Amino acid sequence: MEEQAVGPNPFEGTEGYDVDARAERLAAYPLAAQAGREMFQDFDRGFEKGLDAVLAGIEATLSG
Repeated sequence: MEEQAVGPNPFEGTEGYDVDARAERLAAYPLAAQAGREMFQDFDRGFEKGLDAVLAGIEATLSG
């Protein structure tokens, strides 16, 4: 699954992944279709959440 690599590209003028088109392709899999809105929008928030999780894991490993 290389969909995670698709994002906004200001150099090409693209705004990112078309989550509506993805949802249509995955209509038979409603949970996967719904997950696209979480995975492919608000990349800054997703990055911050992921970074927080990594740092919490490192902290837990080093303190234990």
